[in-house]
Amino acid sequence: MIDAIISAMRNLTMWFNLKDTEVREILALMPEGTVAEKLREPADPDAQAFIDAVATSDDLEVDPDAVVSRGDDGAFVMSWTWVPNEKAGIEPASDEEDHDSIDSPRGILI
Repeated sequence: MIDAIISAMRNLTMWFNLKDTEVREILALMPEGTVAEKLREPADPDAQAFIDAVATSDDLEVDPDAVVSRGDDGAFVMSWTWVPNEKAGIEPASDEEDHDSIDSPRGILI
């Protein structure tokens, strides 16, 4: 099973929001290797300060457990930016379409 997971994810760069219990389950199945090393990396102690410092708006949201990539003079904080259909060159959605799904390059997330 692990070989199938590795094969499927070989060329993907992804972000997963994992609970502590899920991290422990993964480490029990794969105690060694690069995935285990990444899961064992300690969180940046200043991550929450950077998350809290983002000025959110109707068009910019930040999850409370956002990914933070620290640099010498600051950090990048993973965020969600709203892009209207018109700006993306997409026809406006009709009232009959499902507005609770998100299109992604790999399919539709619901």
